[in-house]
Parts: sequence; C-alpha cells; structure tokens
Amino acid sequence: MWPRERASRVRGQSARVVNPRSAVRSESGSATVEFALGLPSVVLVLAFALSGVALALDIESAQRGAAEGARAAIVDSDETAIAVAKAASGHPNVSIGRSGDFVTACVTVVRTPWPAVARCATARNRP
Repeated sequence: MWPRERASRVRGQSARVVNPRSAVRSESGSATVEFALGLPSVVLVLAFALSGVALALDIESAQRGAAEGARAAIVDSDETAIAVAKAASGHPNVSIGRSGDFVTACVTVVRTPWPAVARCATARNRP
C-alpha cells in the first residue's frame, strides 16, 4: 500500500484512487459551450457581410438604372425615362432633372440596416 492509502485507512476512511482521465472528463462539453457561444457571433458577421454584398449589388443596379434613365430622358419624355430607370434598376425611387442641355437621372436605394444611397447619372443632349 501506498503511504497515503495507509494513512487514510488508519483514520477510517476508504482509499481514494484518482483516475488519470478525470481531468479530461471535467472538460467534457467545453467544446459545445464554446460553439454555442461563438455561433451567434459567426451568424452576425455572416449576416452583415451578406447584407453588405446585397447593398453593393443594389448600388450597382442603381447606377445602371440612372445611366439608362439619363439616356432615355435625352430622346423621350421624363415619364418614359423614369419607367426605363425603374425597369433597369429595380428600384422605385427615381427622379429626373433637366438643366439646359443636361439631363440628370437619380436612383435612390434604401437598404434596411444601411443608410439610403443615391446614384445619379448625367447625360448631355447634343444637337
């Protein structure tokens, strides 16, 4: 017998044997807890990244719609140009402005967690 076991038996206690795997067992489930705590952070970062990509695509489509609207406003009426810009961009907020020989078409994009963004294109009417 080991001295520690002998001393505990002398006092009337049973011998206590330490299992070498008990340290590993005490950490069981820690990976699950870390995963459960880390998963919302990953989901939040992924949601913001996807929302940012969607905003970038919306801005690109707004720029395309503004350019198409400005070109259409040179040859047609403002109502037709607005319809062309809405069809090209997919966004309903379109405005047309005229100043001399220049026509400006603006398309405004509103994406929920991001501020509103306006993209404008200007075309010149050459005789």
